[in-house]
Amino acid sequence: MKRLFLLIATAMVMLMAAGCSTDKGLKVTSCSVASVTPSGLKALKAVLKVGIVNPMSNLTISRIDGVINNDGRELATFNTGKIKVAKRSNKVYPLTCSGAISKDVGLMDLLKLAGSQDFSGMTVDLSVKVRFMLGICKTFKFKDIKITDLMEPSMAAAYLDIVINETMI
Repeated sequence: MKRLFLLIATAMVMLMAAGCSTDKGLKVTSCSVASVTPSGLKALKAVLKVGIVNPMSNLTISRIDGVINNDGRELATFNTGKIKVAKRSNKVYPLTCSGAISKDVGLMDLLKLAGSQDFSGMTVDLSVKVRFMLGICKTFKFKDIKITDLMEPSMAAAYLDIVINETMI
């Protein structure tokens, strides 16, 4: 379960940040797991270290909420804390994440899924809240993003390019 959660959490952070790569230079340079702490049998908390280069103004990724589904069945939910990205910076930021297995999903179901490493039926629904300078806030929602697409960096970047392009309009 930890491995599956960390894989998805890392993919989400890369999705969130890879799309921020624009001609202006905002980009994610790294993402790694700093710590993982189980919270009972059906939940865990993790801290990711995310490297971000931001040559533009201040922005805050306020929250990311997500639901992981497998063939239409809800497997787990997750959310993250916020990242305040300083203007004209090249820093590594801590990002807290927490996730929980759905009530109707057993631990054995997840272990079986993680062991098979067949993520073809898995999708994620995301809600990403971003606060820009002057307090402008926008929430982006994505439905049925294939987990296999998120594992491909170019596809993850394409999803986030949509977010950036919508905010630049």
